[in-house]
Amino acid sequence: MPRPSDRPGGDGAVRSGRGELRRRGARLLVMVVLAAVSLSACTSSNLSVSTTVVPPPPGCDTSRVVVVGASLDLSGPDAWLGREYLTGLELGIAKVNAHGGVPPRNTCFELMYKDDRGSPTVDDQAMLDLVNVEKAEVVVGSFLGSSPAGYLGGLGVPAVSLSELEDTFEPGRFPDTFPMSASMRSQAFVIATALKRRKVTSVGLVVTGDRASQQGGDYFASLASTNGFVITDRQVVSPSGRRAAAAVSRVRATHPEALVVLDDSGVVGPVLLARAALGWRIPVFAGPDATEAGVLREVGRASGGVSVVVPTGVLAGSGPASAGTYAFRRKLLLHLHTSSLPGSIIPYAETYDAMTMIGVAANGSMGVAASELTTFLQNANYQGVLASYTYTASAHTGVSAADQAVVPLGTLSNGLLGEARSG
Repeated sequence: MPRPSDRPGGDGAVRSGRGELRRRGARLLVMVVLAAVSLSACTSSNLSVSTTVVPPPPGCDTSRVVVVGASLDLSGPDAWLGREYLTGLELGIAKVNAHGGVPPRNTCFELMYKDDRGSPTVDDQAMLDLVNVEKAEVVVGSFLGSSPAGYLGGLGVPAVSLSELEDTFEPGRFPDTFPMSASMRSQAFVIATALKRRKVTSVGLVVTGDRASQQGGDYFASLASTNGFVITDRQVVSPSGRRAAAAVSRVRATHPEALVVLDDSGVVGPVLLARAALGWRIPVFAGPDATEAGVLREVGRASGGVSVVVPTGVLAGSGPASAGTYAFRRKLLLHLHTSSLPGSIIPYAETYDAMTMIGVAANGSMGVAASELTTFLQNANYQGVLASYTYTASAHTGVSAADQAVVPLGTLSNGLLGEARSG
């Protein structure tokens, strides 16, 4: 599947693949404005990008809603992922509203979302319109580092981030941004530790040509000697996935014992297909992207022999909140009118956790002001479906290394993966 490539933002910053598109096409810059969820929706066309409004349910004070705005790829190359994010937002907002909304006077969340069609340019306009026209009070995004993100940051708008770009985990640069994912750096650390446990001594490395993946690759390389392995070759594949076959062929020529893919733009799919085309059975270690339904549909049986680093909350029968994980899956299956999921629950749960976390923080701080939410979350980390999200004054870690595990992708069943293995 085509992915967006890095490009400079209006302020000279560079967008990163999935860290700026929380993966492919539009890993969103979701704008959260408190409001409520109802399955009836109305669409306005007075903006350059039309807005779908999901009004709050009966019982909410509609004069005091908090708008949740989202810009998602709903018709472009990664529409499947955008729809999964949207579903998680709907479920999370519905839960907040079902518990009385947030103070004062039963204020509910209202969802407003736009289809950016997987275009960064459309997403830029959508984001600005959501804040300036729809008056979003909280934003959730992955295009952080671009000019709109800088503008939003200047407004002091709280941002829930789906980016894996290391910069967004630094409160010194993004003080009011709260990552819901695991940084590429932490994923690299968990994979390196797993390789050491398994006594792997040589590794081939493939990274995507985006900032988040490159940062992860650099950090992974710095961990090699202390974890007892050498990197036989490092290849870069563009976010579009082009030349993945050539990159995998070059790595194969160096005869590593394992292949590591650090990917923030969905390149893991083309890499796995290239491995299969070569008839290469080398074990692969990859990030949570490999568990998504769109990737699995793309690679089919080529996903064999792959281990993935995932939040522990997605592990069947374990994790800090396994009861909550099963309850969320039941809720999700009911909402989707299906009995099984082709990929993991991770994309759905990330945005669900984002909305429920903001709801808890808004209740705890009695409002959605950036300074109040930041103070609350830095003093009371939130336990969600996927993980216990960690934020302090010195580091907005999101999903920490302690809340991640490496498990075989082949254990994925109905949205969840098997027990973590230590060897």
